[in-house]
Amino acid sequence: MVGRRRLASVGQPVTGEAADGPLVSVVIPMFQSESWIAETLESVAAQTYPLVETIVVDDGSSDSGANLVSGFAESAERPVRLVRTTNNGVAAARNLGIAESNGAYVALLDADDLWRPEKLESQVAQLEESGSPMCTCGYEFFDDLSRRRIGVVRVKDGSTALRGWLALEGNGLALASTALIRRQALEDLLRFDSLFSISADLDFALRVGETGHIDALPEVLVGYRVHPGQMHRQISGLAGEVSTLYDSVFADGGDPSFERRCRANLAVHIGLSQLLKGRFGSALGHLGRSVRWDPRRIVTLPLRAFVRRSGRRLRAVFAGEASW
Repeated sequence: MVGRRRLASVGQPVTGEAADGPLVSVVIPMFQSESWIAETLESVAAQTYPLVETIVVDDGSSDSGANLVSGFAESAERPVRLVRTTNNGVAAARNLGIAESNGAYVALLDADDLWRPEKLESQVAQLEESGSPMCTCGYEFFDDLSRRRIGVVRVKDGSTALRGWLALEGNGLALASTALIRRQALEDLLRFDSLFSISADLDFALRVGETGHIDALPEVLVGYRVHPGQMHRQISGLAGEVSTLYDSVFADGGDPSFERRCRANLAVHIGLSQLLKGRFGSALGHLGRSVRWDPRRIVTLPLRAFVRRSGRRLRAVFAGEASW
C-alpha cells in the first residue's frame, strides 16, 4: 500500500462536467524538482482554458519542492492539491495523481516542462470534436540554463507517429507532457506500468492507441527543458525496459519484419551510446546484434537521426529565439 497524505488544497474538487465545459485534471509527478516546479505551475495557471484542477504528487523528494507547491496552492485561483508519497517512481506517481483527479480529461505534465497558455484549450476543443481517447501536440526542446531553443518537433498524426516511436525512430509523440487523455480511456484500469520508468510513456501510449485514434495538433504547445540527469538520457536502462516491452508487443509474432526493425534500432542506439563512452567491446556487441536483426538499420538509423536533428535545428532557427 502506498502511503500518502494531502498537504495542501485550494478550493473544492470539481466534478468532471461543468456548465462551461469539461474539467481538466493536470497531474504532475515531482521528484527533487525544486528548481523548476514553480515555473511549471505558473504555466498551468496561465492556461486560457478556465476549468482546471492541478494535482502534484511528490514522490518522496527531500528538497523544498513540496513547500513551494504548498505556497503556490495558498494563493492559486484554481484548485491545486499536493499529495505526498514514498518514492515509488514516476509511473506510480502518475497513477496516484490520476486516482486523485476528478476531471473528464487528464493532462500529464512533468515537473520540469512548460506549457503555452493555449495548450489545454486547443486540445480540449480537438477531443470534444473528434471523440478520440488522447491528443498530443508539437513541442520544443530548450536549454535549461540559456533558455535557448534547441529543436522543434511537430506531429501530424498521433497514431501514425506511434509506430515510429515504437521503432525508436523519433517522431514527437514520446513526451508525456503533450498528452491530454479522455477519462473514459483511463477507466478501463488503464494506468502506467510501474515495471517501466524510462519507457513508461511508450508502454502507456501503445495501450491508449489500442482504444482508438490518437489525435495530434501540429502547433508547438509544450516546452521540454533539457538538463543533466533526465530519464531519457539513461540509455543503459532503456535497453532492458524496451526489450521487455518488445517481448510483450510482438508476443503473437504477427509482424516479424517490423519486430526485426525495432530490435535492430534498439541495438544501434545502445551500441552508439557505448561507442561514445569509449566502451568499444560493448559497442561492437550491440552493433553486431543490430546487423543480425536487420543489417540496414546500422546505416539508415544514424542517417535519419542526423537529418531529423538538422531539420529540428533549422526549424528552431527560422522560428526565432525561444521565449520560454
